[in-house]
Amino acid sequence: MKAGRRPAGLATHGQAHEVVSGENWGHRLVGRRGGQPRPPTCLEASPFTTNLQLAKMKRIVCVGAVYIDTILTVPHFPIEDQKLRATKLARRRGGNCANTLEVLQQLVEEAPHSQKLRKSHSAQDDAELYLISVLPARRSDAARYILDSLSGVELDRACIFREGPTEAAASYIINNKEHDTRTIISINELPEMTPDEFLHQNLEISADSDSTWYHFEGRMPDITNVCIQQLRSSPDFRHSKISIECEKPERRGLTSIVQHADVVFYSRLWAESYGYQSAEDFLQSELGKEDLRTNALLCCTWGAAGATIVQNTPGRSPVWASTKAWKNGDDTEQSPIVDSIGAGDTFVAGMLFALNYHQDDWDLQQKLQFANELAGRKVYQEGFNGLGKAISTAAKSCEIKAT
Repeated sequence: MKAGRRPAGLATHGQAHEVVSGENWGHRLVGRRGGQPRPPTCLEASPFTTNLQLAKMKRIVCVGAVYIDTILTVPHFPIEDQKLRATKLARRRGGNCANTLEVLQQLVEEAPHSQKLRKSHSAQDDAELYLISVLPARRSDAARYILDSLSGVELDRACIFREGPTEAAASYIINNKEHDTRTIISINELPEMTPDEFLHQNLEISADSDSTWYHFEGRMPDITNVCIQQLRSSPDFRHSKISIECEKPERRGLTSIVQHADVVFYSRLWAESYGYQSAEDFLQSELGKEDLRTNALLCCTWGAAGATIVQNTPGRSPVWASTKAWKNGDDTEQSPIVDSIGAGDTFVAGMLFALNYHQDDWDLQQKLQFANELAGRKVYQEGFNGLGKAISTAAKSCEIKAT
């Protein structure tokens, strides 16, 4: 694709998405200022003000590693063989899927239809978020720490506990404030999950495959490939939705799995490793592959340049959506970035929420804008606490301003 050429139907970065009033969901007319439309400063369509028809609760199963992160904030990157005093120390549970589920849990709980659904279901039916992961011994301090950190996610029945080891996978993160970079050193001595173990855990928790969405971190390509093949070949699970992350370029084996996925999340690092300098050019190249799944959705985040997604629609032109990175405040007074760790996981949570709970009442641009704003809000705060409440409050504030 030639430089400067935009795929047909792709909006330019930052192009406003027109929102009109509608009867079936929470559209609101954008307020006016000086007779001109007010640029949208927060979500103009929100899951927290949408009148949804109550549907069966979604079952989302994430598959990936869980880490205990130790984060050292330093004024500059350490020089080899010299001492450096950190300005801050933090310890928290990490891991792509665990982070995604923590945010997803908040979004589900903040949505008003979630409360109504919970009143009509038993406590056993309320468990809709699952994490299949390998953890140390069930009674170990590390395992209890992880279980306590995701109280709204089903781990007890879904996880695989290695009764010998007592230490979880660990990451040590150097957060360099001088250049707003993070360097991650990780170690995981737990034996990896086998395909047979995945099948056993999946049968243990999956009572209704038709409403199940599987999201794979995409850590171990060979194992992930077999697990997904199990799902696609089984009459009980072949109609389930599957999404996967292609984040680290060294995991080239993931390219053979993409053909089985309904949604693929690509990182900027992944795209650049193939020589592409923009999300649009990279996704355009992916669209040219013949083995793409029908109606597959491809997503690519690009840091400060925002994010782009495209849906493969055989027989028709692909549907594109693009947006700039969300900013906290106006362009003249940009707030400093506080914590970018887990921003990509937060974007995935926003997209999974939009795709599962707003499949029909949000278009592609609205789904992207929601996930993009959610990830944008995350980098201006420490950790993930309160993200669901923050975006809920912002949406309600938009509604008040527009009236």
